[in-house]
Amino acid sequence: MVNIREIAKRAEVSPSTVSRVLNRDPKFSVSEETKDKIYRICNELNYIPRKYKNNRNTKSIGIISSTSREAEVNDPYYRQIREKLAKASKSNDYYIDFMIHLPYLESYWHRITQLSSVIVIGYIHPSIHERLYSLNKNIIIVDDFFCSEKYSSVSVNFYKEMLKVLDMVYDMGHREIAFIAGRNGRLDINNRFIPDGPGDREKAYLDWMKEKQLPAMPYIGQDWYAQDGYDLTDKFLKEKDQLPTLIIAASDMLALGIMRRLSESSIKVPEEVSICSFDNLEIATFLTPSLTTFNVNINEMIRWIIRICTDEMIDKNSSPTKIVISGDLVMRESLIAVT
Repeated sequence: MVNIREIAKRAEVSPSTVSRVLNRDPKFSVSEETKDKIYRICNELNYIPRKYKNNRNTKSIGIISSTSREAEVNDPYYRQIREKLAKASKSNDYYIDFMIHLPYLESYWHRITQLSSVIVIGYIHPSIHERLYSLNKNIIIVDDFFCSEKYSSVSVNFYKEMLKVLDMVYDMGHREIAFIAGRNGRLDINNRFIPDGPGDREKAYLDWMKEKQLPAMPYIGQDWYAQDGYDLTDKFLKEKDQLPTLIIAASDMLALGIMRRLSESSIKVPEEVSICSFDNLEIATFLTPSLTTFNVNINEMIRWIIRICTDEMIDKNSSPTKIVISGDLVMRESLIAVT
């Protein structure tokens, strides 16, 4: 019978390290590589902690994130969702059977049927949704508004929220509005990017600008990181003789790169051009000027995920639940009215 000592031996760590990792000890600091190694060995040996064995009331979940660990370093939005979900799961006495990034899923298919719920964070290819659903009907899709109605989901309607933001800045007098975003798409099981047309914020921007009969200035890059925001702003400055009154960034990290590039050209924010964005990451408060950004209520998102997990465990034949989280624009220094 496999025990913690054998796991520790194979992982080349102490038994206490294995124990604290498996119990998600919040006070214990260990590298992500070590965690992955321990989880991988547990999976290979089909090890389940003693307190969950032969317990029919065990509430077990699997968490799959579409974003790689490297991507999370550059854009922490999904990392925040994943980490807060893990913390809330433990607080609600759920056992996290695994918490993996998409490329590792191939090693975990056989575990899917054993779970109370499977939680998928981010945009992945519908074929993966289908396969997960064929193995476990209790699948919850997070932050993918356009996923199939047959799955439970918790998301934000960014098309609708983008329209609200545009209406608000229009009332502030902005007419020359540029938009900067990363490309939209989904990941397949091998972590390959599959284009999926314009993103919902980009669609909303283009539709709204057309309705208002205003010239659209969309700049779409390869990714959603600060460097992409920097590079797209550089391209914009080289192509345009006149600045817009406002640049809307599709993420805070893009806005960070935009502000850096504008600063290098001695373009003042917000005196010469305003900026607003999406996500309301912690860094937004500490930028100079502080960043006006759309707040996604991640805590509310997590509460609904846990509630759906609980409902699915109580009634295994429950109908899919679709929860749409709304948000609001947090006004800070980077956005001012046109005078």
